[in-house]
Amino acid sequence: MNTWQVLKYGLTLTADGYRQLITINRFLKPLVLKHEINLNYHLSKEEKKKVLFYYPMYTVLACAQMYVTLKGRKLTKNETLRLTLIGAMATLCDDLIDEEHWKKAEIFSLLSNVNEKELSKKAQLLLSLNKELQNFWPLTDRYLSVLKLALEWQSHSAKQLEENISLDEIVDICRKKNGYTSLMFASLVDEDWTKEELDFVYQSAIVGQLTNDSFDIYFDTQNNIHTYFNTASSIQQVRNFFMHECRQLHELVFKCNASSKNKINTIRRMSILHAFTLTALDHLQETENKYGAPVDWKIIPRKEMVTDMALNKNRFKTLRYMKWLSETNVKR
Repeated sequence: MNTWQVLKYGLTLTADGYRQLITINRFLKPLVLKHEINLNYHLSKEEKKKVLFYYPMYTVLACAQMYVTLKGRKLTKNETLRLTLIGAMATLCDDLIDEEHWKKAEIFSLLSNVNEKELSKKAQLLLSLNKELQNFWPLTDRYLSVLKLALEWQSHSAKQLEENISLDEIVDICRKKNGYTSLMFASLVDEDWTKEELDFVYQSAIVGQLTNDSFDIYFDTQNNIHTYFNTASSIQQVRNFFMHECRQLHELVFKCNASSKNKINTIRRMSILHAFTLTALDHLQETENKYGAPVDWKIIPRKEMVTDMALNKNRFKTLRYMKWLSETNVKR
């Protein structure tokens, strides 16, 4: 991928992001506000960032739109609406599990309308949004079956707070928690996915999680959340693991029954996002070189953990990584 092609894919992602922001502002925000008023409950500033921006953006741009790129198309309006709403609901589910210690069965009962009981305000908001979803999209068996697995593995993520968790356990939890969540998002798209395509969707989740973790390392460390980034013995080990997972992802794309053009477009689109991880790894490698391996990340200043993408050197480096990563293990 040359510089002009990087620009093309970058502009495409930017345009998709702008359209998704319009959907959030015109569809999701008024819906959430209506139920906040009805419940006399208001999300905190940080909660609103997740519910009204990060999750619905990530669900559409980094997940579902990436999946249908393999099909050579964009998301439809109806697909976008349901994905946007469920993206917001997903972070509320995470909060109920992490903060209020809900069990998988309890949330599943809530979302399938099997059981209603005395609920916290946040749970009532989730239930209200779920009812809004069903007003324009009846829940399918395919969605409910994979939702169960996603909720089950989200509940396992509490183990990442344990001091003695192993690196293998972290990988297993992250792979399954995010993998099943991605399969849940795919179930919201009007496609009959093949096994090979679902393998690609599942694998894309661990690479996406590593990208998130690369920029969240300071937050995760301060909150005692153990990830691959702050648990591995060295940044080189993290880099090797990340590249291995990227190569696996690209190989799975080429196993799908799609045109070569769609496969290349899918990998290039993913590389625009995943390249940021390599820039973050370079920054963290500088930090490790300064303090020595293994780094005690709890004592490292924030500026030496969080990668500043406003710096021109990081922007140009990311551009180079976008071109390089898009060609990594790409079969012609």
